[in-house]
Amino acid sequence: MSSDGPHASPATITVVIADDDPMVRNQVRFLLDTNDSVRIAGEAADGHQAVAAVAAHRPDLVLMDVSMPGISGIEATRAIAATGAGTRVIALTALGHDDVLMGMLAAGAAGFVPKEYAIEDLEAAITCVARGDSYVSPHCQPALIRQLTQGGAHAGRDQARQQLSSLSDREREVANHVATGAKTAQIASALYVSESTVKSQLDSIRTKLGVSSREEIAVLVERAR
Repeated sequence: MSSDGPHASPATITVVIADDDPMVRNQVRFLLDTNDSVRIAGEAADGHQAVAAVAAHRPDLVLMDVSMPGISGIEATRAIAATGAGTRVIALTALGHDDVLMGMLAAGAAGFVPKEYAIEDLEAAITCVARGDSYVSPHCQPALIRQLTQGGAHAGRDQARQQLSSLSDREREVANHVATGAKTAQIASALYVSESTVKSQLDSIRTKLGVSSREEIAVLVERAR
């Protein structure tokens, strides 16, 4: 565990809170404030800031939201894991879809806690993940078991690839941009099309994939890698 800062003891677990909602960040800070073994090293309001905060503070853990501007929590988690810095990620999200759980774990997260159960689970998750173990909220374990018993990680990847194969080449391009957290205007600029065209393609992508949100599109792209 890191101990940067003059008042941090060797046993202190340093944490960065990454969430685009300042109220959520304040709530998490308040929740952890009474825990003497945890120190909040920094905060991030989007995926890019989360990656930068890891480089700046070298925390033990990042509490990572999934749906954020800039780049998604999935993409940020993958970037953090790729640095080899040793910072571990706990997903702290309001998105309860099975695919979000598997997408974050596939990207390198070591823990998963739904925001609605943060009071019950978060401190246990931090302790567990900080010591090198993994933690999935008991409320999510049935979903994890369901995903694994339906064929495991390879089957999940194959299933995601099969779903994405229903997309046209241009729709796949749009989906790949969505997975990086790009906004509609950014996608339109990158592909030299109008925003209305991108919106139409997003509607088609959601229909073909049977999903309702950009986050679910991003998860499928991540699982297919």
